[in-house]
Amino acid sequence: MSWFKKINLHLLLGWVRTNQDFLIINLVLVLKVVFFSLAVGLGVGTFGMVMASAAVLLILSCGFTCLPYRARTWLLLLFDAVVSVVLLADLLFFRFFHSVISIPVLFEAGQVEGVSSSVVNLFHKWDFLLFADFVVLLPYFILLSHKQPQPPSRVRRRLVQVAAILVICVLSLSFTSKTMAANFGKNAYIGLNWNNTVLENMGILNFHLFDLYNYWKESHASQSLDNDKQALEQWMQSHRQQGPNKFYGLAKGKNLIVVQMEALQGFAVGRSINGQEITPNLNKLINSSMYFDNYFTQIGEGNTSDAEFMDLNSLYPAPNGSVYIMRSNNTYQSLPWVLKNNGFTGSYVFHGNTPEFWNRDQMYPKEGFDKFYNLKDGLKLDEKLGMGLSDESLFRQVTSNLTQFKPPFFSFTITLSAHYPFVLPQDKQTLNIPKGQYSDMFVNYLQAQHYADQALGEFLDALKAQGLLDNSVLVVYGDHFGTGWTNQDIQKFLGMDQPLNDYTSHELNKVPLLIHLPGGNDAGVNHITGGQMDLYPTLVNLFGLDKKNLFYFGRDLLNEGDGFAAFRVYAPDGSFVTNEIFYLASKDGIFEHGAAYDRKTGQKVDLKPAENGYKEARWEVNMSDLILETNGLPQLIPKIH
Repeated sequence: MSWFKKINLHLLLGWVRTNQDFLIINLVLVLKVVFFSLAVGLGVGTFGMVMASAAVLLILSCGFTCLPYRARTWLLLLFDAVVSVVLLADLLFFRFFHSVISIPVLFEAGQVEGVSSSVVNLFHKWDFLLFADFVVLLPYFILLSHKQPQPPSRVRRRLVQVAAILVICVLSLSFTSKTMAANFGKNAYIGLNWNNTVLENMGILNFHLFDLYNYWKESHASQSLDNDKQALEQWMQSHRQQGPNKFYGLAKGKNLIVVQMEALQGFAVGRSINGQEITPNLNKLINSSMYFDNYFTQIGEGNTSDAEFMDLNSLYPAPNGSVYIMRSNNTYQSLPWVLKNNGFTGSYVFHGNTPEFWNRDQMYPKEGFDKFYNLKDGLKLDEKLGMGLSDESLFRQVTSNLTQFKPPFFSFTITLSAHYPFVLPQDKQTLNIPKGQYSDMFVNYLQAQHYADQALGEFLDALKAQGLLDNSVLVVYGDHFGTGWTNQDIQKFLGMDQPLNDYTSHELNKVPLLIHLPGGNDAGVNHITGGQMDLYPTLVNLFGLDKKNLFYFGRDLLNEGDGFAAFRVYAPDGSFVTNEIFYLASKDGIFEHGAAYDRKTGQKVDLKPAENGYKEARWEVNMSDLILETNGLPQLIPKIH
């Protein structure tokens, strides 16, 4: 070995010895990033992902090496703790929402208190590994911290070393980023809430940096509806001409009573377990109602609040976070405003939780509700169950208030007792399900939905007794899918021969929709494909409202030919379903990388027939985003309310 190599090796070993705390922390954090990738099902990750994660960690922490040992050791431990907490938060969020925390979601951090029991149930026993290193590193670094600070004369050398690390790491990230852009195109860096390209190729930490950059760029961008206004007006003018207007005005003059059922999925309706009906009251109601059995949830990260928003506005959820929080200052043409302009005496909303949850106290007045009945105003917490008021008590108090309203009125009730993690007191669990037949979470879900159905049955009986059912249109639907159980539970419960795949999992995300007309008129099962965007235009038709001054993206389910529903967040943008096919877009945003399935056979089919639907889905979602971002409805509707 030449003297030059010996000197370089000696310098390198010396640098490693004096910076062992810095190197150990970053090595451990790279392993934690790999652990996160494994835990969310992305695998061990590519070599590029590992190197990109190491690069960003070194960039964020290399400045600490210029500090005296004691200060830098404690700062490095703090850095380890902060990154570990971020990874844990991402992991828990991913388990619930199947996506990573984005910047807009941070504005919803106040919602965590209301769902603390849900968060606790997301923890897995191996999650402690994210903090296991502190058991060893804390005492070891305490010993290191007692070393003497570096002599001042060496600070300049350390600054040069830091600069070298920064240059190498920035070049490494730049190379990885350019390689990814060459392989996946510009779509790799947009829609990060559903697009896993950055997550898989550059890691979770770089995901957050790109997300932060996108958020900053969007918040400083000058958004305008001007370039798309004419196209939107022409599209809406054509959209209003849909169908022959069957059933138009059939419900004119009647009350509208809407019930949004928490986490009620379609697969639970009409089924039994051990000879017991899970939803006997809904099953009975279906016989005298219009029942839509191909009604898909289209929620985003706002979950329950997104379901409300779509059903009341027929606009798509926000790409990140909840519209109720991110866009609560917008002007809306919500269903309460439209009904009020067409003779309704008032609109009232009931929810057995605090008014601040999902920012409802700010959003409901913007949507035209005259009164919000909640635990701080109008509802009495006489029976607590889970997150708030029990469904039984909620329905009793709703009925008491409905009898006081002057018809025709609109009431909107959001139930709560079947909320994740679906845990009920023993006396409320009335299904007989032997221990071990299914996972505890799935059993809890079935018990919760059975209880919610019982409470709904009592509500139906009360409406009949008060004479309200014969003078009202009653709408009942599920807000979103449940979560927490295994695919094996569903496969066994439904008697499926094959395990769930991406397509069949999305197919099961249907929720029930029932529309009960006075006297049970025009009852029957309607197999048209639709989603939560479609309730608004369907009710507009039933109540005989003038559509010429309305803007909505949904379709009237009673007059639609080939149904259509587009998705976001839980399925990549561009995913859609019709009566015949289900197109599941690729997470890299490239149409050809997606897959189309025949809904009758479940088999993959040629992509070409899905191309127009893909373009339509992307256009609708993008235009809805633009309307929300620019508060564009007042520009599209001459007289909004």
